[in-house]
Amino acid sequence: MAYQEDGTLPKSLEEVESLIIQLYTPGVGSKVTRIQETLHRLQLSAQGWSLAESLLGSKEESVRFFGALTLIVKLNTDAKSLSEEDTQSVLQNIINWLLQFTTPSHGAGPMAIRKLCSVLAGYFLQFSQSWTRCVKHLLYCFCLGQVAPYVALDQAPATDVLIQNITTDRAVVIFWFTTTLVEDVGKMDSTTMKQHKYHQQVIPNVEDVVSLIQKFVGSNAAPANSKVRQEAMRCFQAWVSYAHRAFIDNELVLEPLKLLTKTAIMSLGDSDLYEISVELVSEMLSTFSRFLGQDDMDLLFSLFNSQWAQERYQRLIGGDFDFDSIQFGMFMIAFGDSNVVKLAQKAGTDPQCGQFLSALVGLLKADGYAVHEDKIFVPALEFWNTFVESMVDVTYSSDHGHPPWFSTASEYVMQGIHNCWQKIQFPPQEEFDSWDSADCVAFKDARRDVSDLLGSFFLISDIQILNLFIDLTQRSIISRNWTELEASLYCISRYADSVSKHTEEDQYLSRVFEPSLVSLLTSQTDIPMRITHAFLSLLREYSEYFERHSELLPQVLNVVFTAASSPMLAKNASWAIIELCSKCRNILVPELAVFLQQLSGMLTDPSLDSSVKEGCMQGISSIIQAMATDESKIAPLEQLLHFIEREADQSVQLLRLYTSNQATIAGQQHVDLEVQYSRAAELALVALRCLECVAKGLQVPTDAPFDLEQSDFRSTFWTTGGGSKVQHRVITLISVLYEAFLTQGDIVEAACKVFRCGFRELEPGPFVFPASRVAEVLLKTAIQTPRLGAVITSAASLITSHKYDEDIHNIADVLTKWAIQILQTIDLPSNDLDVAQCAIEYFNRLIITYPGIFVGQEREALHTVFFFTLKALRGSDPLPKHAAADFWTTFAGVHNQRAPLQASIDSLWQDLGPYLAASLMHGIGGTAARSELDKLCDPLKKLVVGQVRCKNWLDLALNADDFPSSIVTVKEKAVFLQKLISLRGAKGTAQVVRDFWTACRGSKFDYVS
Repeated sequence: MAYQEDGTLPKSLEEVESLIIQLYTPGVGSKVTRIQETLHRLQLSAQGWSLAESLLGSKEESVRFFGALTLIVKLNTDAKSLSEEDTQSVLQNIINWLLQFTTPSHGAGPMAIRKLCSVLAGYFLQFSQSWTRCVKHLLYCFCLGQVAPYVALDQAPATDVLIQNITTDRAVVIFWFTTTLVEDVGKMDSTTMKQHKYHQQVIPNVEDVVSLIQKFVGSNAAPANSKVRQEAMRCFQAWVSYAHRAFIDNELVLEPLKLLTKTAIMSLGDSDLYEISVELVSEMLSTFSRFLGQDDMDLLFSLFNSQWAQERYQRLIGGDFDFDSIQFGMFMIAFGDSNVVKLAQKAGTDPQCGQFLSALVGLLKADGYAVHEDKIFVPALEFWNTFVESMVDVTYSSDHGHPPWFSTASEYVMQGIHNCWQKIQFPPQEEFDSWDSADCVAFKDARRDVSDLLGSFFLISDIQILNLFIDLTQRSIISRNWTELEASLYCISRYADSVSKHTEEDQYLSRVFEPSLVSLLTSQTDIPMRITHAFLSLLREYSEYFERHSELLPQVLNVVFTAASSPMLAKNASWAIIELCSKCRNILVPELAVFLQQLSGMLTDPSLDSSVKEGCMQGISSIIQAMATDESKIAPLEQLLHFIEREADQSVQLLRLYTSNQATIAGQQHVDLEVQYSRAAELALVALRCLECVAKGLQVPTDAPFDLEQSDFRSTFWTTGGGSKVQHRVITLISVLYEAFLTQGDIVEAACKVFRCGFRELEPGPFVFPASRVAEVLLKTAIQTPRLGAVITSAASLITSHKYDEDIHNIADVLTKWAIQILQTIDLPSNDLDVAQCAIEYFNRLIITYPGIFVGQEREALHTVFFFTLKALRGSDPLPKHAAADFWTTFAGVHNQRAPLQASIDSLWQDLGPYLAASLMHGIGGTAARSELDKLCDPLKKLVVGQVRCKNWLDLALNADDFPSSIVTVKEKAVFLQKLISLRGAKGTAQVVRDFWTACRGSKFDYVS
């Protein structure tokens, strides 16, 4: 048959079958959607029932499958229109087809039979109350060889008799049906489950299912082929999963199923059933361990001691990571997780517990590299993290210190940590480079997971655990075992936060750094890069140690600056420079000239990584900050600025060359010119980042003492005194680069970051610029400027950080008019989400700090801001919406201002109140996401508390024509409004809003977090 391009419905059964065959034929391509639409229209039509009947009689398997699918569609769409007589007729018809399909001479394949089982499961979901004993009814029909009415079930033989007479092939079909049944019921949401009382309808079938399973698996089972036994076990697995859901929903315990737990455990030794049963038992242990009794746990303990388990265990740790071996390992871990407290508490008194913990420790040292070869390491590591967390919980919940079993449990953890130390050692570099990227990332993630284990165990083992890694470090230094040394240094670095709080810190760290490790790094030239990398990380983490032991600083800094010349180590070396210089700034002041000379020499290397330049400048700036007087800081700062200005000058020169030649060249020369422009932009970006690093380094340390008796006098040294030239050079440099590269987002944002460093300072300094100079630079931007959001955010920070400046009100007014123009240009928040969010946040901060400047804008300008935020509040973009909610919360909270200002605010509310109420009710009425409701509640609470007319505004909004929900009644809206007003913004408002939102969405809406 030719495909109906015009979309008309087929006029014969042959045409329908042809379409179905096309649908399931590979290569149909673009026709699939149209064919599906045509067939679905047929399924929905009044002739859908008879069509299904005809299709089920086809000789083509795909057509029979589609016939069963059509029955599912009809049940889902037409079930409510069927009479009681019709429902029984449909049931009998489905079972009749199933009987025909399972007749050996029929030739139906498993695809169609399984789909008919799904049809029966769907029938149960629609008519569960009239087909409660579905399993026995199906057994009865199969044994009779014909369809029996459901009402005839009272005259049927006992279930055990039916089971003895069921054939193996039809037993498989019943297992398919019962498995599908509980899987489909288990997918129902809680509301539907309660409404239809599915649990109560399913439970009467439990004993029938258990008896049928027992016929084919278990100690008394009759001989049967592997297929029926596997399906029986899969059926039990599905029912256990359903039993977990029934327990969660209604605390129902499907007791008969527990008769099969020992059968499932013993099936582990059956090669035909191993894969299914090990997954089943692992799932029970992981998610529903209460389903297993103590006898089951004892049986599992004895199973792990059997020869069968020992052989599998040895294969696993010997490097056999095939699927069945990994399943066994996951089975062990699941058993450990479900008995973690018992294993910890009885490791020293119960030989079985001790033996099993030893086996779990052994999983951490299976042959092969972690992740790349050893697939059980990470799951085993997760168990030991859980084990240690349980020890921490018990220890911290007790008032009597460590319990008696603690030392034995700790010994097992220490063995596991030692195994982890071996596992996180890197393979040879050439081998690691041959791994795919996913394995490389996962291996490093596994190392971080090990550090989590170390951190957790430190909480209960204290600083003594460092002895393990210090001893391993010293041993590795002597033997020159680089992989062991790297792993040891990595583990020690993970303890930095914990060790820093300990009084014995230096006693331990001295054994790490002195004298052998530092000597090794400074005296030997063939040190692998990973060792230097680990050492640099160690320096970063323990930089404060060198403040107390300054005699080591020269050697350590020599290592760091040498590493900085390596592209692979540059970034880590720059971080180490920053940390060491910051923590040891006071000690290093006499060496400042040496540092500047070192930097000057490094900058002559054109291949020097930019991160090293930035790190060195931030480190040197930290030392400059520690100098005694502002006057003494000028010379070294000017030298740093000279280095930066060289980069900036080169950038500007390249840009001028690009601009002058841009219009006169073409072809390859044009390509070269674009490369030239990129180089100019790159140099400008490096210059600005270096400035930012200098600004950061000059900031007063957060832990510096604060003089409570200092005077209010603010020095003018950096603005009009001797340091003003330095500040002028800096702001000029920023302005030139900012204006020259306004089309480069990275450069625009980098300049803003330099400004923001100054905003954070409490005292005058070379980067604490006058507000007018900063505003002058920021106002050079236009709507086309990339990263405009960062510029607006900087403007907001400027006006809030300079609120005591004399001219800040004028500056804030100019910046506010500029921000309003930006809103007028973009019009809708969705046109530029970042700019919209940042602009709304600007006005929010403006209202908090200068409400008079905001309200003093022209009425039309204010309406631009207000209605822009209302659009954001109604929009679907979360970030502008949240910013708008904060804006209105702030504005609604502005009260008790001076008389003229308060009068203006009250006048604005008279116009704006109805609009805000409408926007809030639009979201609460169902258009907002559930996660946004708390944000919408904030301005609503302020509105209810602060505006006497808000009840009228909300009433109008709730009953407006554009209210988004037609489900809630006028009475429900009135009740909701009354609750809001009565609560007066109290805590219960959020719950009232959530309940109303749910009602507006519809009672069947079920939120899943």
